[in-house]
Amino acid sequence: MEEYLNLYHQKMWEIAFGHVEKVFGVFLVILLVLSIFPIYIYFNSLVKRKKLVLSLTCIPLCLIYLLCMVAEYAHSYDEIMNPASPYNDSLRVASLNSERSLPIFEHVDEIRLASVDGELKREDIILFAVSKPTYYDGLFADVANSLAGSQITETSLLVALVGYEEKNGQWQSVDIRIAPGVEEKDFQKFSKVLHIKKDEAEGATSIIYKLQNFYELKLWVEKNGYGPKL
Repeated sequence: MEEYLNLYHQKMWEIAFGHVEKVFGVFLVILLVLSIFPIYIYFNSLVKRKKLVLSLTCIPLCLIYLLCMVAEYAHSYDEIMNPASPYNDSLRVASLNSERSLPIFEHVDEIRLASVDGELKREDIILFAVSKPTYYDGLFADVANSLAGSQITETSLLVALVGYEEKNGQWQSVDIRIAPGVEEKDFQKFSKVLHIKKDEAEGATSIIYKLQNFYELKLWVEKNGYGPKL
């Protein structure tokens, strides 16, 4: 479960830092546009002093970018990493969707699969699911929305169910592999097998429950040829 939570938190950090990158990118574009005329007027002089010009522009910009990243980290750390944060409750951690939720799974049989330990086989996979980490409270989220017209609040990581333990009709644990995204290249980046047991950590029981539900619905559809949307 620890490795699953590590990737879950990593995806939220990607959202937070993505806002900084978006804001800084817009800032650079604005700065470039405003600099076109001065550069045109003083081009020859600037060329002669190119080292000085680069030092006076690149160093401050890098420092500003670094300070923005540090500010975002300080602001978001408690929201993302604190076990008591709403982002770490069981419903958020176990925010899984079925393999039917994304178009890429329509041709998943044509995608090459691989794992870091080299032991993943297609026949080992019982089903796929998609986890949806979300983060709305980044320091630069509103600025990114204002400048760029949009903000990223959700990302995805891939879950492959490869085993489970059952007792009296209820799953007690699952074996999964996870990958850092849902693009075709991510299907070659599955982790080693992760064993998750009920109640071992926040969200573990909910993950097991959801995967069992997805599996039972999948069997129903295969048997009857129809069923509720997974």
